[in-house]
Amino acid sequence: MGARAPIADWVTIADLHTDPFPIFGRLRAEGGVHWVPAVGRYLVTSYAAVRETAIDQDTYSANEEGSLHVRAMGHSMLGRDDPEHHLERTAWQPALRPGAVQRIWTATFQRNADKCFDRLVAAGPGADLVQEFAAPYAAENLREIIGLHNASQQDLQRWAQTMTDAAGADADDPVVRAAGRRSFDEVDAALDELLPWHAAHPNQSLLSTLLRLPGYSMPVERIRANVKMTIGAGLTEPRDAIGVTAWALLTHPEQRAASASDPSLWHAAFEEAIRWVAPVGMYPRQVTRDTVLAGVELPAGAKLGICVLSANRDETVWPDAAAFDLRREVEPHLAFGKGVHTCLGAWVARAEVADIALPMLFGRLDGLRVEGEAQMRGWVSRGMTALPVGWSRVAEPAPASTRVEPVSDAAPRIAIVGSGPAGSFSAQALRRTFPAAEIDVIDELPTPYGLVRYGVAADHQGMKSVTRQFDRLFTAEGVRFHGNVRIGADVPLSVLRQRFDAVVIATGMHADPLLPVPGGDLDGVHGAGRITRLLNTHPDETDLVSLGTDVVVVGHGNVAMDIVRLLARDGEGLSGSDVSDTALAALAGDVRTLHVVGRSAVPHAKFDPVLVREIAGLPGIRHVVHGLDELPATGRDARVDAVHALAAASVAPGAERITVEWRFGLTPAAVLGDESVEGMEFEAGRGSRVTIPATGVITAIGFGTDPGALVDPGTYPDGRAEPGLYVAGWLRRGPRGSIPDQRLDARALARLIADDIAAGRIVPGRAPGWAPTRGEVDFDGWRRIDLRERLGSAPDREREKLPTRAEQLETARDQGIVLPQPDGSGLSDFAAEGRFTILFGTESGGAEFVASELRDALGPAADVRVHDLAGIAPGDLDVTRTHLLVCSTYGDGEVPTLARPFHQALAAGGVDLTGLAYAVFGMGDRSYAKTYSRGSELLDEALAARGAERFGEYGRHDAGGAMCARDAAVEWLQGVLADLAVRA
Repeated sequence: MGARAPIADWVTIADLHTDPFPIFGRLRAEGGVHWVPAVGRYLVTSYAAVRETAIDQDTYSANEEGSLHVRAMGHSMLGRDDPEHHLERTAWQPALRPGAVQRIWTATFQRNADKCFDRLVAAGPGADLVQEFAAPYAAENLREIIGLHNASQQDLQRWAQTMTDAAGADADDPVVRAAGRRSFDEVDAALDELLPWHAAHPNQSLLSTLLRLPGYSMPVERIRANVKMTIGAGLTEPRDAIGVTAWALLTHPEQRAASASDPSLWHAAFEEAIRWVAPVGMYPRQVTRDTVLAGVELPAGAKLGICVLSANRDETVWPDAAAFDLRREVEPHLAFGKGVHTCLGAWVARAEVADIALPMLFGRLDGLRVEGEAQMRGWVSRGMTALPVGWSRVAEPAPASTRVEPVSDAAPRIAIVGSGPAGSFSAQALRRTFPAAEIDVIDELPTPYGLVRYGVAADHQGMKSVTRQFDRLFTAEGVRFHGNVRIGADVPLSVLRQRFDAVVIATGMHADPLLPVPGGDLDGVHGAGRITRLLNTHPDETDLVSLGTDVVVVGHGNVAMDIVRLLARDGEGLSGSDVSDTALAALAGDVRTLHVVGRSAVPHAKFDPVLVREIAGLPGIRHVVHGLDELPATGRDARVDAVHALAAASVAPGAERITVEWRFGLTPAAVLGDESVEGMEFEAGRGSRVTIPATGVITAIGFGTDPGALVDPGTYPDGRAEPGLYVAGWLRRGPRGSIPDQRLDARALARLIADDIAAGRIVPGRAPGWAPTRGEVDFDGWRRIDLRERLGSAPDREREKLPTRAEQLETARDQGIVLPQPDGSGLSDFAAEGRFTILFGTESGGAEFVASELRDALGPAADVRVHDLAGIAPGDLDVTRTHLLVCSTYGDGEVPTLARPFHQALAAGGVDLTGLAYAVFGMGDRSYAKTYSRGSELLDEALAARGAERFGEYGRHDAGGAMCARDAAVEWLQGVLADLAVRA
């Protein structure tokens, strides 16, 4: 039960129009859901509540009774729920997909920007940037996209404004309503004239594409309504985004300068601006059943105002949320919506604003400045109503250029302490940013790569193949490696800082925290970190132990899943790994039962469903899932589906090699035993307890601070301890985040150091750099170790690691080991020799865009084919080619609509794909915790069921994350190519 809604009778519409943000701040502080008499709605203002309404269309319907929007523009897809909404959305989107934006509309936008820029310049200093540039530019772009050739951009501006006004707070004003009706009728008349023409003259416009869709004919009334909706949203939103972003940059000169010097920041400026002032401030929803939202009771039929303008300034999501800061750590704003109603025009807006308008305005108008009084109004929609500007000079257009990473001419001396993924990705990002820098990577071990070598599961060689990327840092890009050097002991940190302009600490976290229950320190309790290091032959883990017959694994995270998989695998499943057979035999030789126990219920468990399905695919295992009958049916939760897959894969009692028992919702209470482990006791709720006999316990409950750590983890969340001293990886963020997450952190770190140099907080050139240290191992020394390990391994093993520091050091110094010349060809040369098929399944075009970017990244010399899953059958796949699958997720965890026939054909069987190798890049929204990348996972499962084999890292992109899809996909591709190179 919830509380009655508080009544905000102090809110006035006039105040909302003038400045809604103080009002919204108070409403959020008072709970986030209020009845507001002046508006006649419950206003939903907190981020969490707005997001909840967006992803639950069953409870919060877009199909509002008595909608002013429907009265003013007709019943468009914005006012419909699935399945009707989905049908119309699918028909509307082909002309707006990123492939169409890239191939067709970007050139149109550039041409229109040139015309509108000339118009602004002709108006002279003091001209209104909104009226002379942003509005006509957005209107002309939209006119051509829709195909409204019998209307002018002035017509579209008038139609958009009058129909929007007729759906707003003044809708009952006779003058406003009459003006809106005239525009309504004019749009209908224009369409009546144009639709037959488009049917007879096929072209690339939205209308023409719509009329040529196979198997679907949209009724004319719905075409009219959706065109009016598109005019309203597709004109005002980019117009307001241009105005607000320009105003933000003009009033924040430091951020403007950063954008001008780093073109990649135009997109960051655009995204931050529409977070800061969302063009769509409020939209309606209606409650379909009695419910509770943010602790407030809402009756069935209640009308809501979903306040995106407020949610995007929620202080619980963004520190200093009221500030414009394009450097802020990105969180998923709601300006483009969420859920099934995510904005179809997002790709168009990004292209016309961030790719073209902003670089043109700030690149060609030297001295651009606000000249006069800027004005902003509105709360249902909000934007600049006046932005008078001046300038000192008009520059010629810059020549077209290709996408490049921003680089600096500075040549700082940078030391990175730690060569694991955080350190190596940092070196990679810093080398790209500072091509002339001297970069030295230091590690206490004689071998590089830290967590990748000793912490990644020994049977996941695809993840470990990222080291091939790192190798090039040391063999071809001038980064130096210094192994067997302890910072703090061999070289004090203070001395290191004196010798370098910047020092990055990236030593990670390795300690296994003690299980905080009675008996947690008994003999036989082992941390997952220690077990992983034993299986990876870490030189500091030498005491082998037996786990006995019955082992309890505490935790349901990915580390726990890795432990379970390694202990449960048969010998054949370890082929190609670098596992220590000696350690594995000692640890798991007697194991007959694994009890995998966690405190969360299945939907909230921390494991990656892909890892659980990998365990389900292991042969000879009897899986016992306690509470299986209480789980919901499959299909709406990837974790629940994965646990059902365990039960479905279980062998019959008596036929098992090993039994794995899965228990959820249990909290550790005690480890039982006098001197060593005899069992574990768990709290099961309501005072009950569960006791599990055990001979060994493995705790996979995270990682703690290492003794003697140079900095305390999480102390400096922005990565800067002070100018010149930085932290990366888990030392920055604490023990969370995967290896791929380190790529993003590394880019942010490189920008941070570049900012400190640009601001004069670091002055390169004064520090002398690295001084040779007794006993250090250089990269050639590591290459000797690497060669000996590979040559000394069994035929079915990747390598046999040297088990002690003494053996590693002796090998590193053995000049009798002849090293081959480093492979300087790089992954791009390897790609040129490959044969690739890129398959994409898309709903709104994101996966199609990524597929085209991957094609470009593979290079013109590669043999690359790109196929939409909508146009190919499983039997058409060529098993001799390497396949890259890129797939988004629709709605509540479904395969994209047009890819479903392909998925259904796989599920039906009848095709053998044995021998087909594929890698997967899943796209989704991490805020949908249950179904984040479920669309790609469903295809992955279906391909595996037909005999195909997945390889490499399972790539993912979070639509609400900081890294753009293109960059995340290309980074993933580098890892995939590295894995292929190792396989070859």
